Amino acid sequence: MRFWRLADVLGGVEVLRADVRRSFPKHFHDDYTVGLVTRGANRFAYRRDRLVAPAGTLCLADPGEVHTGEADERGWSYWTMHIAPAALAGLRAELDDRASGPPDFASGVIGDARAVRLVAGFFRTPGAAGPLERESRAVAALGHLIRVHSAQSPRPLPGGPDEGVASRVREQLADRLAEAVTLADLEAATGVGRFRLLRAFRRAYGLPPHAWQMQARLARAHALIAAGAAIADAAVDTGFADQAHLTRLFKRSYGYTPGVLARGR
Repeated sequence: MRFWRLADVLGGVEVLRADVRRSFPKHFHDDYTVGLVTRGANRFAYRRDRLVAPAGTLCLADPGEVHTGEADERGWSYWTMHIAPAALAGLRAELDDRASGPPDFASGVIGDARAVRLVAGFFRTPGAAGPLERESRAVAALGHLIRVHSAQSPRPLPGGPDEGVASRVREQLADRLAEAVTLADLEAATGVGRFRLLRAFRRAYGLPPHAWQMQARLARAHALIAAGAAIADAAVDTGFADQAHLTRLFKRSYGYTPGVLARGR
């Protein structure tokens, strides 16, 4: 496994190359994920679908979208990059001055040969090219994905009378990220009963509230460590019992430890 943090690319892009023979549980990232499968296949759940990204294809996940990663006995190899929503919002605005906000990618798997070639070209640059080439290749690849594979407008939450309930629950969990929020707290904040609350949240976000909050804690800890925080401090600030607790859950979701992230800063 190799990890790079490229501070000179679009304000900071993380790149990971890995060979895996394990599966990843349901999780999400606060940033965009663009992956290139180079061996085997990535089988994953995404947006209520079960998808397969074979070697030579891209797998994408929008920020906050719950997904998995499932390996067979042979495992799979991949490159992946993580890009901040603000960076892609900026690229989208450059491509279309009528657009506002970050893009929504329509599909979790892309086999477009040009997209694959451009993304693969960027993945050849960490450690082997200067900053101008790295950022130029990143802009070319991501610009193509935005032009060809993003929806015209942001994807809404699943509709229905409980959409607002799910949003209020999410706000509570995000605002009280490091706290031990109870179901009674969420009932009080939304004014609806437990069963309706849990059903609405899972329908909207793909996880029960406790699991979503844990993934949000991990995403926040990731951001803190990438920005230079000590791992132990990030653990405390995001509600984990200690550094070991954070490390165990971090590796389970992301496939690498906080130490790998810290060394790649």
